[in-house]
Amino acid sequence: MTRLHIDNGELTVRLPWRWALAARRRTVRLPLRFVDEVRVEPNWWRAVRPRPDPGYRFRPGRWCVGEIKHTRGRDFIALRARGPALVVSTSGRQAPYTRLALSTADPEADAARIRQGAKT
Repeated sequence: MTRLHIDNGELTVRLPWRWALAARRRTVRLPLRFVDEVRVEPNWWRAVRPRPDPGYRFRPGRWCVGEIKHTRGRDFIALRARGPALVVSTSGRQAPYTRLALSTADPEADAARIRQGAKT
């Protein structure tokens, strides 16, 4: 599961070491000023858009991690193939990602923390 930290107006997503190897990065950062919507998607597979990029890795029926490119930009996903997904949508052309889709231990609490951090 991913771990989220909010410091100095920035959301930092830390990946477990196996996912970090697959994604070829340990952390993903997103300034909170770009956060537009935060929600919990009950079905993880609805958070995945259809066209994986070469940086996208998966193990069928278990997990998927990496970037997905589409017409509106890039998404970063780090999902387990069971349970709900935390989905953070962004606005603005300067945002590094259009959407983050993440599996966390407590997506509802993490969504509340991100909403609170984005307000300040």
